[in-house]
Amino acid sequence: MAYITDATTFNELNASPNAPLTPPSPQSGIDLFFTGMANNEWYRYYETSNTAIRENAGVLNVGSAGGFNGVMQKLSNLIIGQSYDIIVNKQNVIGPSIKLYIYSGLRLISTHTFTSLGTGQPNDQIIRFTASSTEDTIVIGTENVTALLLVNSIKIVTTPRTLEPNPNEVVYPSMVSERGIVSFTDGVNAILPSQKICESYGYEYNKVLGTCSSFTYNTELFSSVSNKTNKFYGTRNIAQTGTTNTLIMGENNTLGGDSRNSIIIGSNNVIDYGINNANVTGTLGEATVDNSIVLGGNAGSDALGERQTMTVMFGRQTNVGTNKASFLNNTTDSYFPVPVNTILFFHAYAVAIRVGGSAGGSVGDYASWVERGVVINKSGVLSVSRERDAIKSSGTVSGWQPTGAILGTDFYIKVRGAANMDIEWATTVTFTQIKTGVAL
Repeated sequence: MAYITDATTFNELNASPNAPLTPPSPQSGIDLFFTGMANNEWYRYYETSNTAIRENAGVLNVGSAGGFNGVMQKLSNLIIGQSYDIIVNKQNVIGPSIKLYIYSGLRLISTHTFTSLGTGQPNDQIIRFTASSTEDTIVIGTENVTALLLVNSIKIVTTPRTLEPNPNEVVYPSMVSERGIVSFTDGVNAILPSQKICESYGYEYNKVLGTCSSFTYNTELFSSVSNKTNKFYGTRNIAQTGTTNTLIMGENNTLGGDSRNSIIIGSNNVIDYGINNANVTGTLGEATVDNSIVLGGNAGSDALGERQTMTVMFGRQTNVGTNKASFLNNTTDSYFPVPVNTILFFHAYAVAIRVGGSAGGSVGDYASWVERGVVINKSGVLSVSRERDAIKSSGTVSGWQPTGAILGTDFYIKVRGAANMDIEWATTVTFTQIKTGVAL
């Protein structure tokens, strides 16, 4: 009997209902959706300053930039009092507070934490519950932290009964999965083997997961596409669909797909979906923009991107005497996003040189500055406090200047040149970041 719709590819998820909630918690989502929920269909909730849960390349992507997100489904045809196993096949888990909640009606029955993937451990996590109604609801959500959960599939099955060896009842292996998990049967029913049964056949028993294995499954890559152009050294590194020309050295690193020409060295680092030409090193570093260099300086128990430095470049050409936005990577309308409840110290090295124009002065006139300050996102409201020092200049450069600025929840460098002077601008900005994980 199937209890989860669309469990293999999640290809209906992105078109499912998706509501911003205040406060954005699992209970708020249940309160909003439950009365009108159809069985076996996905429903999503999110914090207004955060991003929505989505499906990407057949994988459920539960990501949170320090906020609350969730996805839920009301089951059907459960038997009250029957024990069920929720089997979640995971690609990766980053963050301490990604949980599965089980509700009966509007009432929370139980809460379960998704565990990290240990080296050599199976990807399946089995969560057991007893049905309190015929239509219990499961919710997968984050709890106001920066976190990531990638799920290949979810299925719910009736809990197999566990037997000890019995001379009057024959229990024997029925099949071995591609991940080495051994299934047992008594000839009629599926049997969840005890440690004694498992080891009596020479297999290895996992006391944590309650599984019996004929071999230890351990691969360097989980991916939905061929990775002929990628190189991976280490374990449990993930490259989603569309990743090309990428090198990973380490373990538990994730590339979000449609990404190319990047390097990750370290552990538990992430390059976000669609980000190209990024270089991430250290632990729990996150690259969120193209052409960036990121150093994650975190302990394994910290949140993704909790402490990190990032180096990026802004650029443009001006020929007027008013302020103009200097864009990230000299790409029009491209800015640097500042996550909610995050503080950044920025240190910018700016240089400008005249390359043409009819105004007084000469081609080759130049100026340079250091622009620095603090940018802080307090619960979705961004502000900046800054200062500037002129360094060296030559020629006619009166009125030229760079300034750290904000637009919504984005940071950028605005620049001012002079009328009828064609001036090229380049600014290297280094950010030192703390994601607080609390409402500021």
